[in-house]
Amino acid sequence: MQFLAFLKDSYREARSGWMLQIMLVMGALLVLLVASVGFRPTTIQDELGNRLDVMSRLIATNPASGKPQLSVENVTGTNDAEPWKADYTFEYVVKCETREDMRRALRSRGAPVSRTAVEQFLRGTLSFFDNVTVTGGPPEMEKPGEDDDDDPAEAKDGKEPPKKKAALPPREVRYKVETKGTKVEDRLAWRHRVSIFFGYEPPLLFTSLREGVYLLQKYLVNYVAAWVLLAVAVVVTSGFVPNMLAKGSLDLLASKPIGRTRLLLYKYVGGLTFVFLLTTLTVLGVWVAIGARTGLWSPNFLAVIPILTFCFAALYAFSVLASVLTRNTLATIMLTGLAWALLWCVGKVNDGIASRTAMLERVDAVPGMGEAQRAVMREEAEKQPLFGFIPQGAFPVFKGLHFVLPRTYDVDDRLSQVIAAGLLTPNQMKERGYSDDPRYSWGLMLGASAAGVAVLLGFACWRFGARDY
Repeated sequence: MQFLAFLKDSYREARSGWMLQIMLVMGALLVLLVASVGFRPTTIQDELGNRLDVMSRLIATNPASGKPQLSVENVTGTNDAEPWKADYTFEYVVKCETREDMRRALRSRGAPVSRTAVEQFLRGTLSFFDNVTVTGGPPEMEKPGEDDDDDPAEAKDGKEPPKKKAALPPREVRYKVETKGTKVEDRLAWRHRVSIFFGYEPPLLFTSLREGVYLLQKYLVNYVAAWVLLAVAVVVTSGFVPNMLAKGSLDLLASKPIGRTRLLLYKYVGGLTFVFLLTTLTVLGVWVAIGARTGLWSPNFLAVIPILTFCFAALYAFSVLASVLTRNTLATIMLTGLAWALLWCVGKVNDGIASRTAMLERVDAVPGMGEAQRAVMREEAEKQPLFGFIPQGAFPVFKGLHFVLPRTYDVDDRLSQVIAAGLLTPNQMKERGYSDDPRYSWGLMLGASAAGVAVLLGFACWRFGARDY
């Protein structure tokens, strides 16, 4: 009952300062923003239409290019319901104002106008198709720089033969394009057109449904939104302990049958519970919004709830300690922010040290390399400062800090892998570097972090109990 009373007191403090309402509004806006993101299966027109329009405008900046206008027309597919299983035919159209412009365009370098260039361009752009063939159009022009106006007839009587003008191509050239089969196995791997704000489709924004949801969950939610939520939560809860330590409030609480250690721990757990409930509400809302819009209900995304709460628990331990030492809300916010930056920097540097160590181990494992060569490579690598400014002599300091401090950076980085495992294929996981075994187990990361939090809270409780307020 005592804990519920403290939880209710924390709720009243947050509500009276309008911070609770602000956090609820921010959570609702995040859910609405995520719900506004949509995905629809892409079409040939989607893939090439905007791209060719932009390309045409860029080419037109060069007067010698002939200023061709590129487009696709008459697109047909054999399976509109399942586009990843369809074969397609369409026309690749090149238009110029004059026939002489078309001649320049066909002879120009770089622009996908000649049949060979069009085929190379389409095979690169439509790489998810198994086979792309291009037919039709004018005969292939000779290479740029060659004089295709010369008559091949030999000179007679030492006189130059008359030159005849080669026929100019038409102002409009059409290539027939056929595709057979795709490399896509299901709708989740088929490219989708991304829309935001309930309908607006930014140009050239395409991705597979699986990749799109992964990027949405990782960057918008786990990175941007989570960091904003943590920052706001730090501000909201930073006043809980200083307000309790204010003259009059502490006298009233001290008069009740409860020890100071329990009093401070109740305040800590109350603030933690407050943030946990808000995080749960927001993450569940985002999860439902993504699932309803895409049909992908990855349970791995729900791991954001405990992991984000855990990261806040580490920051809140610093906040409680700073509150006990300073009894000032503003100072608590600033010191907690510095602690957050310290945790991130230590985690980032330690990750860089571990990556360098792994690289040196790979050098040692290279077959056929002599011991002298390995020694030289190791020596050169060790001379280079990490990130360009952290000398090797500072590595033990960062390793020591990483050992004793909560590992919020490692936990957050591991969360990205958990989110990816619920959405991406094994090949996609490998491309993103998630196929290797994790450097640290969950038990090690959480255990070391919990020990760091316990030390911070223990020191705060000792100081709170020993100090005469």
